[in-house]
Amino acid sequence: MTTGFLSGEMAEDLPLVGRRGVFEELLEILRTVRKGSVGAVVISGPAGSGKTAVLDLFLEHCRTGVRGVRVLSAMGDDWEAQFALAGYSQLMLTTPLRSAKDYDGGPPVPPGPVASLTPGQVVNYASTLSTHLEGLQSHGTVVVAVDDVHKLDTESLRILTFVMRRLHGKRILFLLTINPDDATRVPAGALDFLSGHQVTRIPLDPLTPQQVQHLARTTLGIDLSSTAAHGLVQHTRGIAQPVVELLHELPAEAWQTWFPSLPPTSRVRARMRSVLAAASPGLVSVAESASVLGRSAGLAEVSQVSGLESVMEALDEGHRAGLLGLTVDQARSSVVFFEPGTAEAIYEQIVPSRRIALHRLAAEAVQPEGERLGHRVSATPGADEALAEELEEYARGQALLGVWQDASTALFSASRLSHNIRSRNDRLLRAVDALVGSGNIAQAQMWSAAVDALPSSPLRSSVLGYLSTVSGQNDSAQTQLEMAWRTCNPHRDPAAAAQVAQRFVLHGVASWDGPLITGWAERAMELTQPGTPAHVESEAIYGLGLYAQGRLAEAEASYHRAFEHAAENAQKQRLQMGAGWLALRLDNVESALVNFEAAAPTEYRGGSMRISLWAEAWLARTHLVLGNWDAAAATVARASVRLETSRMPLIRPLLYWTAAELWSMRGDWDRARYYVSQAAVQPGTYRAMQVPASLARARFHEARADYESALAVLQPLTELDPWTENRVSFWPWQDTYVNALVMTDQLDAADSFLTAFERVPREREVPSDLARMAWARGRLVAAQGDPDTAREHFEAALGHLRGLNRPYLRARVSFAFGQSMRRAGKRRLASSVLRVARDLYDSLGAATYVERCDRELKATGLDVGHLPDPADPVLMAASDHHIQLTAQERSVAELVAAGATNKEAARALFVAEKTVQYHLTRVYRKMGVRSRSELAAAFRATD
Repeated sequence: MTTGFLSGEMAEDLPLVGRRGVFEELLEILRTVRKGSVGAVVISGPAGSGKTAVLDLFLEHCRTGVRGVRVLSAMGDDWEAQFALAGYSQLMLTTPLRSAKDYDGGPPVPPGPVASLTPGQVVNYASTLSTHLEGLQSHGTVVVAVDDVHKLDTESLRILTFVMRRLHGKRILFLLTINPDDATRVPAGALDFLSGHQVTRIPLDPLTPQQVQHLARTTLGIDLSSTAAHGLVQHTRGIAQPVVELLHELPAEAWQTWFPSLPPTSRVRARMRSVLAAASPGLVSVAESASVLGRSAGLAEVSQVSGLESVMEALDEGHRAGLLGLTVDQARSSVVFFEPGTAEAIYEQIVPSRRIALHRLAAEAVQPEGERLGHRVSATPGADEALAEELEEYARGQALLGVWQDASTALFSASRLSHNIRSRNDRLLRAVDALVGSGNIAQAQMWSAAVDALPSSPLRSSVLGYLSTVSGQNDSAQTQLEMAWRTCNPHRDPAAAAQVAQRFVLHGVASWDGPLITGWAERAMELTQPGTPAHVESEAIYGLGLYAQGRLAEAEASYHRAFEHAAENAQKQRLQMGAGWLALRLDNVESALVNFEAAAPTEYRGGSMRISLWAEAWLARTHLVLGNWDAAAATVARASVRLETSRMPLIRPLLYWTAAELWSMRGDWDRARYYVSQAAVQPGTYRAMQVPASLARARFHEARADYESALAVLQPLTELDPWTENRVSFWPWQDTYVNALVMTDQLDAADSFLTAFERVPREREVPSDLARMAWARGRLVAAQGDPDTAREHFEAALGHLRGLNRPYLRARVSFAFGQSMRRAGKRRLASSVLRVARDLYDSLGAATYVERCDRELKATGLDVGHLPDPADPVLMAASDHHIQLTAQERSVAELVAAGATNKEAARALFVAEKTVQYHLTRVYRKMGVRSRSELAAAFRATD
């Protein structure tokens, strides 16, 4: 038996994926209790969330892994809850008593079940339990554990809370688990105590997709894709039990493909059969009707489909059985199933003829046209051309509104119901095309083989080209779209030709090719009427093509015209995304924020997940620019769930560039590395993917002061994303590139690049661009030995930002300014500017640069607000040798003692490598050491 707590290695191997933090929190509370205090903890979570698993593992550890801990345990049970003192009896029988006097009079366990207790009897039994616990804790720590306390009999629960309220200064830990959905079963007084301030509450959060992937890999050896993990979490609500069950029950190959829905687990099927076998005919009818209606299972609809005039009695029965219930809010009432997979299990057992009949009834009960058509499709097992034509007309209307997911669903159904093979193939192609338009790339890719097998046609090539574009396959998209255009006939079928042209527009923006964007957009708009999908989607990107050619005024005017006739539907989402993109680049960041926030939601007006995700990726970037870094992190977290579910590579680098930069600046290197890896792309992908992927890596390296690596990443961008007289780059990387050149002593290359960049003619000067050029020039001039001119450039950069809310860019400029002035010996100016940079970085939570600012301030030797700590190892090591180090020597010594090479220290302090060697030689002489290892040892000796 061990005497300590779990080691880090053991904790890593716990069979509790996603619950390690909970387990460690319990261990910490136990440590506190063992020092002499009563602890009370309630672990809460829905059924199947892992409460019992956490409790069992913790109690096993207490019994076998920690010396001097006694465990008393009980488990709530629905059947035993009808007997008074059932839970109390479990607790008292867990451990043997030392003698009869420990009972303090009355017997701890009654001779048989009793109906109820008087208040006086409750007090007597509580006193007995208290005496028992006090006796046990005198010989060690006591853990009192109750699993499913909401199922405990009322008398035992009253005794337990009576004792918990009154014990103080004892080594006793009360550990309870509760299902929040059943908390109403706990008496009010006890519930008030268990939810009060004296009790530590630990909720078990749903498993994340990443935790599910880890669980699948470590327990079953299944390499679960992100899409599958997100689908599994959505289906199970992240509850551990059904997640584990489905991973065990489904074959491993099932997780490698896209699936529209997951089946219920065998446990849910068995439980559902058991409940329905004992249910009244009314409850069975209500449950079957609700499973058929799905999300439209309102009270009125369920009543109409089930044929019951009043369903409340059945709902009450279903609620008591733990099967289903009624939710009511301001919008509507809904019949809902309590456990994930229950609706699917009930639907499976409905015989085909009744299922068809129920769908026919549902088609009459529901109001939305799409749902009515869906129920009619489910009630029609064979071909039905008339219904197929209705579906096609509905899809056409949804496409005009930009609601592509509904259009796709209708067209897939129309394809199945088609008599004619040509109609079936045509509808299938358009269904996949609409699926891509909705952004559901994971499902669309599953149809790519079927599409590829169809006879060659312009529509087939257009669909494959569209899918290749959103999948980031540049060359394939170009080939397929060129084939589609060559084989289409703009005169005979202008709508089909316009659709191909619009696909070229998307291909152009992913390539960031201005002439390609505007040329094909103009062609698409000429072939269509305003308001049609191809026209609106081309118009939404047209302004970006104008901007990419440096035609700023025309770009802004194009969006003004577009918004004048934009309808208030999902099509407007595209205009808002494009307008926000342009506004962000032209420093109208607040306007960009409004547009991106409006373009991101799709729940209420339909729309494209692709456009929504693109808007969210730029929204995260906008928050970063504005200094709303917590909002940026939240946006990335929210969007990443939908991105991984939809499987859309085109947008991954853009979203994860912001995440990589943010967490690099905040010093969370593991998270930053993860996002850098997620942003990575293969060669041959689109420019709109390669540039942000490179910037994610460059910002990571820059934050670590690894300028050689940053330069290696940025160098290819000079050819990949040039800014010329006729081409405007969208991504602001040029100042970072100049800085990397300067910091690696390539001053001539930096001067040549920056001079050419400054000479590029611009229709209008953008303040943030001017600021970036000015601070890059200041950095270069300072390195060339002209601090006075450098100061003018830095001050000009800050002047360009005056009146703009750009704390991140202002902090970058101020840090470079202060560091350059400190190197030039202008210590007072450096100290003043660096304090500004530090405050800005601190407000952003950019711990990486707060630390770097502190180091620079220390190197000035003047900053009163950041005087060195007397306990600083550098000063202590120096004082032991009765010597005085200069501020610069202290900074060099601190870095070298921490393991930095001369080159790394030079990069961090923005000095020449030979300057570091000079200061290091003086430090050695002053401190009486002869090597880096002796210097480090001198530091360790004073820690």
